[in-house]
Amino acid sequence: MYELVIKGGRLIDPAQGINECRDIGIFDRKIAALTHEIPPSEARKVIDAQGKIVTPGLIDLHVHVADAIIPLGAAPDEAGVLRGVTTICDGGSTGWVNFPGFRKYVITQAKTDVFCYLNICPTGLSMMREIRGWDDIDTEATLKIAVENRDIIKGIKLRAVNPLAHKLGLKAVKVAKKVAREAGISLMVHIGDQRNRKAGEVDVMDAFSLKLLPLLDKGDVLSHVYTAQAGGVIQPDGTVPPELRKAQDRGVIMDTAHGRPNLSFEIARQGLAQGIMPTTISTDLASTNIHGPIFSLLLTMSKFIALGLSLEQVIEMTTVNPARALGEEKRRGMLKVNMPADISIIELTHGDFMFTDAWAGNEQKGDILLLDHLTIKGGMEIIPKPRAKNEVASKRPF
Repeated sequence: MYELVIKGGRLIDPAQGINECRDIGIFDRKIAALTHEIPPSEARKVIDAQGKIVTPGLIDLHVHVADAIIPLGAAPDEAGVLRGVTTICDGGSTGWVNFPGFRKYVITQAKTDVFCYLNICPTGLSMMREIRGWDDIDTEATLKIAVENRDIIKGIKLRAVNPLAHKLGLKAVKVAKKVAREAGISLMVHIGDQRNRKAGEVDVMDAFSLKLLPLLDKGDVLSHVYTAQAGGVIQPDGTVPPELRKAQDRGVIMDTAHGRPNLSFEIARQGLAQGIMPTTISTDLASTNIHGPIFSLLLTMSKFIALGLSLEQVIEMTTVNPARALGEEKRRGMLKVNMPADISIIELTHGDFMFTDAWAGNEQKGDILLLDHLTIKGGMEIIPKPRAKNEVASKRPF
């Protein structure tokens, strides 16, 4: 007897090449069966998923959820299970000083699985422009915390912005990479400064970002690949530099990390047309954007469908690909017997939608909007938080 059966949904599991209607049986918080027909009599409870998309639990590779630890911190479950996402990864909200509090008081209390990248700055994003000199980096303390918390810490985070770029240069990237490698984890680098590019000019920060790309190895994460801010790697005229192509070929993870300033539809169109595909789609959700204009991972996925990616592609970029980036592919990112029953049930709606890329100021028409219907976390049903009318209304900018 199954504790729960999800019946009649269209299963899309890119890791296993599944795209068809199947039933899922759940027992003891794990997937116990994956077959075309499970009789309702074999289940204590049946969830009718007809007309819905059923996927491995969605994974958001870049959020900020150090709630009450930093000003930008959203609540983990607000960014996670209450919005159809079963696993999230914090993108450097805390450093070695405040990570222990983040772990004890936030991560362990969440229903959503939370991993993180540890900021090379001791206090993370407690305040912006966090690194102003070498006194703001303590490699030994950072390494110690990273090694002691390898179950949660998946990498080291560095924001390649000013004043770090001007005062510390590429040596800062090399130092962060060295700490990551000594800990046996990856490096995540944020590109895109706080200011806009000037029209017709090659910004000094653009050159800095291009110089750091060769330092990134397979499995390292380039955050904000489609940013139009100073320090972006795709130029406003669509030029894709060879350094970026080489990084992609090496296996550097190209992550969207939407955020308010760091996704430009125009830059994304140029990059996609020239083969610069995202490895992972993530939101950069924080307290400042979770109630608009970013809202959710599913909305961000909808934007990339509007930009020309397929439903199957955006699901791959939010399931198995981020699972691999985190080294978690044996425990999440696919629907397989004996794996934890982390499942997203998604409503695919058709309509006339106008999406926005937030601060970049561009719009993109689309006819598909993905909405969270139900989340299964460890075999337990979690009903999503009621969506605000302005988040789902047709014919309005998102």
